[in-house]
Amino acid sequence: MHVNTTGGETGVTKREAQILTILRKNPTISHKELAERLGITRSAASVHLTNLAKKGKIIGRGYILEQPNYAVVIGGANMDVNGFSSGPLIPQNFNAGKIRLEPGGEARNLAENLARLGVGVKLISAIGGDVFGEKILADCRSLGIDVTGCLILPGENSSLFIGIVSPDGEMALGLSDMTIEQCITPAFLEGRWGALAGAKVMSVGSGLPVESIEYLLTAFAGKEIVVDAGSVAKLSSIRHLIGAIPTLQLNSAEAEHLSGIAISTEEDALRAAKQIGRMGPKRVVVTMGPRGAALSTASSEGIYRARPVKPVSDAGVGTAFTSGLCYGLAYDYSEEDTIFHALACAALNLEGESAVNHNLSLKSVQDLAQQLSREQ
Repeated sequence: MHVNTTGGETGVTKREAQILTILRKNPTISHKELAERLGITRSAASVHLTNLAKKGKIIGRGYILEQPNYAVVIGGANMDVNGFSSGPLIPQNFNAGKIRLEPGGEARNLAENLARLGVGVKLISAIGGDVFGEKILADCRSLGIDVTGCLILPGENSSLFIGIVSPDGEMALGLSDMTIEQCITPAFLEGRWGALAGAKVMSVGSGLPVESIEYLLTAFAGKEIVVDAGSVAKLSSIRHLIGAIPTLQLNSAEAEHLSGIAISTEEDALRAAKQIGRMGPKRVVVTMGPRGAALSTASSEGIYRARPVKPVSDAGVGTAFTSGLCYGLAYDYSEEDTIFHALACAALNLEGESAVNHNLSLKSVQDLAQQLSREQ
């Protein structure tokens, strides 16, 4: 099993905290020895261990300690059906091309990116009890993503996304059915309190029910939480929560809508980020596609240039950027280094056809981040 090594346990009883202290000193202790140390029965010791496992404090066998820097990603997981046109798209007609079927979804893709960067990651999502759901879960497990916190709903359909990509790599049309995500309610999330409380960084999908986003921001105030606005429509629904969001990621259109500042230059994006920062977020990041990103915090601000890339597909680039933010926050990187890692993840993502570049690696991201840092 895996046990949190950070100390100062939250979300556990005094007895459970005592057990965690013992396990840190002797991770292979038997139930019998543990019971004798505590002066309780073996069955009582087993109950405490089971409760600790449910709270995400111990995982697997052998009481191995859990990584202190793990991330939790909460949001959508779906099956993606992506079509890539061989030539200019002709409306209301058949178009030649190729079609790819693979697991996707904002939260699932982010979890995969983080796993490829070597971050311990737990995915909390709602999955249908269909063949697509089985594929999503199996794929996550093969990547080392912990899916024990997912809500499995027999008889329900998993989320599905259909996208058409034009030859220039732009998304020409997208259609999604992600209604199952509305099942991620505050009551359900409260049942995953242990895993959430132990995370170093948390990403909250904007497609969650508004009350669930509010619950997470309130129950875990002070934790590093990243929210990608997702769209102007979604942003409007959580506008009243903006002040409670530690890290808010927006694209130019979303930043324009929230700040009231028209964005046509990098300087405009920075002004918008600063204006939004006055609403309460600890960190505001405005992404500008090939022009880079603007950052505003209480102690720093800046415009960071992206590496010019001819995109194969821009699918998932925003989520890739978020993964770089989460990585930097998980390991306490400086604000600048965190942004450089985010820009590197986004640039590398553009080089692949899928929403996640399967060639993504920590080394490739770090090398590009260092290059971007030198070029600024």
